[in-house]
Amino acid sequence: MNEQIEATNEISLFDIYKILKSHLLLILIFTLIIGGIATVYAYAIASPQYKSSAYVMVQVQVDPVTDTYDLVNAQRLLATTKELITMPVVLEDVISDLSLNITEGHLKSGLSVESSTTSYFITISYISEDPVLARDVVDAVIESAIDFADANVSILTDNILRTSSAKLGTYDSPNKILYVVVGLILGGIVGVGFAFIKELFNNTFRTKDQLEAAFGIQVLGVIPEFEVKEVL
Repeated sequence: MNEQIEATNEISLFDIYKILKSHLLLILIFTLIIGGIATVYAYAIASPQYKSSAYVMVQVQVDPVTDTYDLVNAQRLLATTKELITMPVVLEDVISDLSLNITEGHLKSGLSVESSTTSYFITISYISEDPVLARDVVDAVIESAIDFADANVSILTDNILRTSSAKLGTYDSPNKILYVVVGLILGGIVGVGFAFIKELFNNTFRTKDQLEAAFGIQVLGVIPEFEVKEVL
């Protein structure tokens, strides 16, 4: 008997369509509310972040007369150079030179140092709410790293070459359009979920089969669903 009731209580695709249709206004309201919150956050609350980048090259010159280079050792020095750039001694020097009122950890959190196994270039980037500061930090980091390497790390002396200067930071985040789209999608999902939860607590019978299975009676007739149109 219970299995029969459960079978008759299964929701078909048509039932899902009817649920969504009957709660369409509710779904739209959730979509607009959450989408609106995401829009306000992206355009009015979230602080814009600016990114500036510059490049250095690692090279090991073997013979200055013939202008030949040791490419194998240069590739091996990439990892060492990357670690040097993010060392506390370099970052503390940058904070001192620029008179920044931040910690070494905070500076490092906005700093990005990247390289690949197919080139000898290292990209140094910094993200900040101030586009000027983003540029100044990148230039200061490069200068500090080169100066420290030349004075204290013999294997890197004269092997780190600046190949570009940082430019004024350009807009990096947040992605405002993405925030709006995600907000609208999330709002729609929440609206649909709320509609199904509301329907889950609806204990009314939808079909005559459910009535017959629940009460063990035979339904003689069913009044079909219809709409009454007003005559003008």
